[in-house]
Amino acid sequence: MSCNVFEMPSRDFFDVINTRKTIRKYKKTIPPIEAIKIIADAGRQAPCATNSQNWEFIAILDPKIKERMGKVVEEKYDELQLKVTNDIDRAKLNGYKYYSMFFTQAPVIFVVVEKLRPSSILTILEKNGVTKEELGEYDTRSSILSMGAAIENMSLTAHALGLGTCWMGAPLVAHKELAHILGLSHGDRAVTLLTVGYPDGDSFVRPHKKNLDEVFRIFV
Repeated sequence: MSCNVFEMPSRDFFDVINTRKTIRKYKKTIPPIEAIKIIADAGRQAPCATNSQNWEFIAILDPKIKERMGKVVEEKYDELQLKVTNDIDRAKLNGYKYYSMFFTQAPVIFVVVEKLRPSSILTILEKNGVTKEELGEYDTRSSILSMGAAIENMSLTAHALGLGTCWMGAPLVAHKELAHILGLSHGDRAVTLLTVGYPDGDSFVRPHKKNLDEVFRIFV
């Protein structure tokens, strides 16, 4: 059951960034609706290409919808297994399937949807005779980067609220089937499932991050 009273916790911004970690196991307690809305609103506040705001955030709490989502993801992985003949690769694919299914047990599943948005640059180039083959060279993927910014905002906000998240892409092999379940408009696509809930236990380890000098260069 949701808590009746929700109090906004106060945490240092850099502490939130430096301590966030992926959580895959949750308590059954459902977070307060107000907290769920705060997380969605953090996604809404993210930077996006040309301020198009071509996103939608869908929070799934209904067990029946979760069950339907899990069923189509499982069926899609079973379908993909038939396309793979190598036993090692089939085992790897089965591993992806296994790690894809825990989302159905999360108290909240956010589906982040990328709404159809023509690229301004690609539209101009195509209009002026650039072939579809060439257009790929100039696709900045700005729309999907906008989705990533929103998802990061949501994940950090959830952590600041004392909740855990897991940013999932593997279940999206069934994005067409998920779009049907969620009633998405033609051309819109689910790009991420973000599971949300109270962490079940305190033994989750944050993976080692590379040192700054391994990933950072500066020209002065």
